[in-house]
Amino acid sequence: MTTTTAHRLRATASGTDIMSSKDHLTWRVESGTRAKPIIVAVMFLEDRLPWEQFVAWHGHLCAGMPRMQARVHEPPTAFRRPHWDPDPDFRLEHHLHHITVGGKGTRRDVLDTAATLAEIPFCQNRSPWNGYLIDGLDDGRSAYMLKISHSIADGVRLREMFLRQAAAQQPAPPPAPPATTGPATASERRIARPVAMARRLRKAAQFAAQALTDIRDRPYPVPPKKTRFARRYYTTKVPTAPFKDVAVAGGGTVHDALVAAVAHGCHRYHQARDIQRPRLRVFSPYARPPLTGQRPFAPMGNHWFIVRFTLRADQPDARRRISEVRTAVQGAYHRDAADWMGAVARISPLLPLRWFETGFLRLCASHDFGISNMPGPRTPLSVGGVRAQEIYAIAPVMGFAVAVTLLSYRDHCHVTVNIDPDVIADPDLLAQHIHDSLGDLATSAEHHPGRT
Repeated sequence: MTTTTAHRLRATASGTDIMSSKDHLTWRVESGTRAKPIIVAVMFLEDRLPWEQFVAWHGHLCAGMPRMQARVHEPPTAFRRPHWDPDPDFRLEHHLHHITVGGKGTRRDVLDTAATLAEIPFCQNRSPWNGYLIDGLDDGRSAYMLKISHSIADGVRLREMFLRQAAAQQPAPPPAPPATTGPATASERRIARPVAMARRLRKAAQFAAQALTDIRDRPYPVPPKKTRFARRYYTTKVPTAPFKDVAVAGGGTVHDALVAAVAHGCHRYHQARDIQRPRLRVFSPYARPPLTGQRPFAPMGNHWFIVRFTLRADQPDARRRISEVRTAVQGAYHRDAADWMGAVARISPLLPLRWFETGFLRLCASHDFGISNMPGPRTPLSVGGVRAQEIYAIAPVMGFAVAVTLLSYRDHCHVTVNIDPDVIADPDLLAQHIHDSLGDLATSAEHHPGRT
């Protein structure tokens, strides 16, 4: 047994939290110069939140997610991934901040403050997250912002942990694997495996060829190299019931309806700016790879599966747009779909950061927008005993200039649009068109969203 192998076995046996290849990918991109894979959540609370309750609430939150009390240990070689070491000097006060929002304390001021805070680098040698209690709102209430590195966990894992804590529930153990229809015989496996492998290799080759073509067809310029990352956040809210009704009527899901609305908003923006873009390319993370329901994931880390597909930009009928999205998703998210981002994550440590960052961002920049959907609870949540009135999850902009996230909460879909103003010439106009397109779907039941 080699020394390296023995060390790896000892580390695993001792319970060391080693980053997965996808965790490591986000960690490397975060240390670069042109993208910041930071996840942000903003809550508007129903009342003023006392500081002491805010601090105590985070103590329970950290107890349920050990990476929030650990720091990253970088190995000396690219052939080994970083791991998380418990921080003996961990203190909540190193991560929590009490601030007063600037301006007149409007919702727009809160979002602008959040965008500014999100781009401040994390302190080195500490767990990469911060929590902010925001006061000074014009209605006398408080807001809450969580900023956390994507390397700690992906959005779905954070949502599960965060919402359990916000609902004052005890962390639950991972669910037991569901019952299966029965194991295949040895002969069935011998026949199925080569056939499935050949099919997947063929699909992977087709995917790689298409990706190389797409890189040359970027909707916007690649984000420039810069030391400051400007972002612009917009929020809108639509009632869940009519939005879901329209999705079902089009033969799709709420996520399909969201994609259809955002695509239509982008098309309106292109028309207004005289941009010729007959087809739109979409980047969409799913919670897990297809056909992996029988294997529960760890409560931390990154387990996403990226789906990418194209859509007709000028489809005027909303229900047909939803149907076309459903067809496109089914063509990209299936049993033979290649985990292309997983493959990129595995080879990325072998490449110099500058080379990897350039190639990675060029591939991401070939998409018109990134889009995520996270189902949330119907019951009220609280932070430190104060209920949240609205909750917005904000996905990072990584190469693509527009990232849209839907988080359902109670009886509304809370949608955030994160725009890179260094790439999008008129971010206010694009956000308005996306807002209007979401409203067009909601108005089928005579509901109207509001944008900030």
